[in-house]
Amino acid sequence: MDGIYFLVLLAFGALTGALLALCAALGANLPAGRNGADGASSKQSAADRGL
Repeated sequence: MDGIYFLVLLAFGALTGALLALCAALGANLPAGRNGADGASSKQSAADRGL
C-alpha cells in the first residue's frame, strides 16, 4: 500500500517539474515591451496623456 503513495508522490513531482519547466520556457519568450519600456504598448493614465 505504501508503494501506491510513493508512486502518486513521484507522479506529482514529475508533473510539478514539467509545469515549472513550461513556465520557465514561456517566461523566457516574453516581448520586451511588457515591462513598460516600450511607450506604444505601455498604458498611461489620463493625467499623463493630458486629458
